[in-house]
Amino acid sequence: MQKDRYEIVGPLGFGATSRVDKARDKIIGRTVAIKTLVHSFGAAPQQKQFLREAQIVGQLSHPAIVNLFDVGVEETGIAYLVMEYVNGRTLLQVLSESPIPWPRACSWAADLATALGRAHHAGIIHGDVKPANIMITEEGEVKLSDFGIARFATQVSGSGRIMGTPAYLAPEQIMGEPHSTRSDLFALGIVLYQMLTGVPPFDGSSVAAVCAQILTADPVEPSRRNPALPSGLDHIVLRCLAKKPEDRYPTGDALAASLYPLARRTPVAPPASSLSWWSRPLQTRDIWAFASIILLAGCSVPMGRAVVSHFHIPPAPAPITSFTAPKAPEDLQSYPAAEIALPVSAEAGHSQSLVPPKRIRLVHSSRYRHSEEVRAGTPAVRDTRSDVAAPTLTLPASVAAAVPVAVERAALRIKINTTVGEGTLAIFADHELLLTTGLRDYAAADPARLERRLPAGPHQLRVALYRADKSLQTEKEGLGELRADTENILTIRVSKRSKMLVRRETALEVIWPSAVAPQSQVATSSSSVTAALK
Repeated sequence: MQKDRYEIVGPLGFGATSRVDKARDKIIGRTVAIKTLVHSFGAAPQQKQFLREAQIVGQLSHPAIVNLFDVGVEETGIAYLVMEYVNGRTLLQVLSESPIPWPRACSWAADLATALGRAHHAGIIHGDVKPANIMITEEGEVKLSDFGIARFATQVSGSGRIMGTPAYLAPEQIMGEPHSTRSDLFALGIVLYQMLTGVPPFDGSSVAAVCAQILTADPVEPSRRNPALPSGLDHIVLRCLAKKPEDRYPTGDALAASLYPLARRTPVAPPASSLSWWSRPLQTRDIWAFASIILLAGCSVPMGRAVVSHFHIPPAPAPITSFTAPKAPEDLQSYPAAEIALPVSAEAGHSQSLVPPKRIRLVHSSRYRHSEEVRAGTPAVRDTRSDVAAPTLTLPASVAAAVPVAVERAALRIKINTTVGEGTLAIFADHELLLTTGLRDYAAADPARLERRLPAGPHQLRVALYRADKSLQTEKEGLGELRADTENILTIRVSKRSKMLVRRETALEVIWPSAVAPQSQVATSSSSVTAALK
């Protein structure tokens, strides 16, 4: 087949390894998409191997796979592929414009899983499943394009090896191990996570940071980012994103069998009360209605108070007969005659309340002759403090709760050992920032030793390492038990280690403080208790 059979209509897209144009078949009149590779082939055996691979891909027939119609090599050695033209947009464009409902996301992911299952059964591994290689038609159908033939053409052309987009690579691909059919399912799990939550599960400021997260970090459950997701969907997504290939779904059909029941489930409709006047967009007349309601409410408050105060009738006073005469103190009932306590003015700088009152006895005239006897027998002012028990002070519960209680505190000793001179280390205790320190001063010196005092007991500790641009690089979180009778050492080690593609990545190791008391202190306390018993 000659390339001049097709008439170029216009460009569709450009990439680092290929160019895609919209074209028309002059013979049968259908519209196609022609992908022309940038690199050329050298020897004839490489061209034959490329054509054999194209024959295998061309045999794939599935509603969710973009068909391959033709393939050829020009006289200059440039290869081209004639594919089915899909009138629509890429999934990458759809994700950037609007969120995707989770039933549709499950349906699209299930269709892509069956397409990958068909390709895997034929011995073809896609190797680069990502939103840019997934097309969404105008009818809302999904199609997977760009199978491994383009990468094969680039490899045999001598331009290097393509492993796919870093953000969608499986851990075994990053480590340089041979990728398999389950590597495609890992990439599809990342695409499904992005459709359900709007963000990828692994993200970073550089390729090395993304690869490090794929190798070591556990993704956040999708339901924590999107609470509307049904139960059971977290397990499906996290199984696709398992670090070990044997922990993932064995085939694409098995993954589709788990997703199709969720794709057919309709979302739970909100209550009927919420689908009312409040759910429609705000209009101009609504603003005037709100303003009128607020104005009426503001005017009604003083008017209402005036009306209530005008028509309010005070209650009638209580009758005097309802009052009861006060009882006499008990200490006055022991005397045969009435006594009246008269206050005495303060003298010699003493306050009036500190002078005991003088008592005057009133007697009848018939007993006047005994006035001297009575006056002589008048008892002195009695001190009854010894006869009455002192009252006990009881504080209310609200007052007692406000009284500060002494809290035992313990010293947290922080030991920092680092071979890295860039970045900032932050230490949190119970979600509160404890301290921050730069690593530049500790890289060439002895291990740094810092100390902070915290209440004794368990604490949620977190150690975070930030880059120079203040972005989070890595973090560790754990539980530490602080005691006043132990050293409570928090050991932090920051170092560099090498991997295959992740060169010299930063490693953070943390040893949390333990609650085990030293043996010497335990023995001392035991001996003291024994001595006390003796």
